[in-house]
Amino acid sequence: MSYLPSPPAFHSDHDGVTVHQLLLAAQDAPSALEAVRQGLADSGAELCGLTLKPVGQIVEASLKVRHLGDQAARLLARDLAAWPGVNSASVEHQWVRPCA
Repeated sequence: MSYLPSPPAFHSDHDGVTVHQLLLAAQDAPSALEAVRQGLADSGAELCGLTLKPVGQIVEASLKVRHLGDQAARLLARDLAAWPGVNSASVEHQWVRPCA
């Protein structure tokens, strides 16, 4: 279900020093995890961190990824938002530093 072109086309950050933080809201944890798993596989991004927390009737996921350019991070958020069981996704922050 990917809208992303082949991963090398958007790897403008070959050194992996730009980290993007994405947030998504999903109906449940399995939906969030499957969207993240497939989104990472489709995008070629490297996961630096992932947290899930229940918020009322939904689950919020925060993930940090690297090896994506700005446009690819936005496309990944769009791809995540289109996944079944996911209500929304967005790129929240970007900073330049290696993942810990």
